Amino acid sequence: MKNVVLLGGSAFSFKNGIAQGLKNKGINVINLSLGLTPALQNLYELKRNDQILKNADLIISGSNTHDIAQYNSLESFPKSYQVINWLYKELYFLNKKVLCFIAPTPQKWLDQQCLKLVYTLHKKLIKKYSFNIIDLNGYYLEKNLYDFIRRDEAHDFDFIMREIGEKIANNIENFSFSKKLNILNDNPKFIALNVREMENIDENNFKNKSSWLCQEEIYELKNELEFNKIYHGHTILGVHIWNEQNNCELEIKNKNTNNSFNRNIDYLVSFFFDTYNRNIKITENTAILSKNNPVGFVGLLLASTEGNYHNENIDFKALIKENIEIEKEYNFNHLIPPIEWYKEIIDEYCSIMDPIKLASLQNQINTLKTQLSNTQANSAKARIQNQLSYKLGQAMIENSKSILGYIRMPYVLSYIKDKHKQEQKIYQEKIKKDPSLKLPPLESYADYNEALKNLKNIYLIN
Repeated sequence: MKNVVLLGGSAFSFKNGIAQGLKNKGINVINLSLGLTPALQNLYELKRNDQILKNADLIISGSNTHDIAQYNSLESFPKSYQVINWLYKELYFLNKKVLCFIAPTPQKWLDQQCLKLVYTLHKKLIKKYSFNIIDLNGYYLEKNLYDFIRRDEAHDFDFIMREIGEKIANNIENFSFSKKLNILNDNPKFIALNVREMENIDENNFKNKSSWLCQEEIYELKNELEFNKIYHGHTILGVHIWNEQNNCELEIKNKNTNNSFNRNIDYLVSFFFDTYNRNIKITENTAILSKNNPVGFVGLLLASTEGNYHNENIDFKALIKENIEIEKEYNFNHLIPPIEWYKEIIDEYCSIMDPIKLASLQNQINTLKTQLSNTQANSAKARIQNQLSYKLGQAMIENSKSILGYIRMPYVLSYIKDKHKQEQKIYQEKIKKDPSLKLPPLESYADYNEALKNLKNIYLIN
């Protein structure tokens, strides 16, 4: 049985996506991915799972989405540049088959220059280290598919990712090893520091946590933890937490200086983040602690001060303009499913079925409106059910139960929203002519509390 290790973000984290596709073909999958995390988390997992990686037949690495999102400005990009360079060099020196997956990225809310810089940097380093590549982002740009309705702006449908996983499994023997380069590993020395290696540990604070994707031993940070002297002088790059409380604050402080790191943390199951501050050096006076509620603490990524920190000046314009051509031997874009064809099928289906579905929906709305007109004057329940948020919520619940529902959801929600606006416009015109028709506040209805209770139960059940 072949072993495949996934290093990445949420694109690899869905149950029925790429991991399931690999498993369908008999692959043993070790998924070390976490959502909302950049290349620094890949590096952290690489260091704390070195034995697992030694037994890998293929390593699939993908981080480009949050290499932009977590450093989404030209001022922050040098940190992303630094980390991506570190990760690729560490991957190269594993002497394993490496497949780099470049995921489609949200085009609207990310800095456009950062989008291009990160995309080009990944491809440049993939070519430098002769890694294998599947460039789904390039495919979407080439085929003008960024308006294609996927799971959401940042993730493809499960069935597409699952098919990619199956095709990767069928081609493990065809992926190439990197070419031999006459280079040395000049990265800093990285250490994945587990909380158990710290000082002042209270055994009563350890808890075991698990999700469908991963499990961790966490430490409820109720006291200050200090560092063993063997780690003095190291830089703290990133922090791994598992937090199930809101209103928490993590602090790393040096008791003799003002050089500290603070981060507010809300409910985040297993999550890894960059400190962004490369000046946090561990000394005998450095401690890590939690303010307000105790943070669930897992570990840290450290780096020696010696090594290449990639502080060179970056020519942004030159990097953006680079045209990177991947050698045919390493280019596996032919494994990308015919998504353009899938889009055509889905669009045709929607053009036929949407009017039918919407007609049925309109009949339901008309029926409800007739019913509501008799009860609205004395029922909080009816008033709540006529609110836009309730209508949209119910439609989302119903349409999330199937892939076709996901496909048509934007149309249904848009239709409901437009109809609600029309109804509200008519209502406003009526009360303008006759103010006595204005409905009283919801709180004034006798069934107000019961209506709220029923509303909560509906969403909890669904």
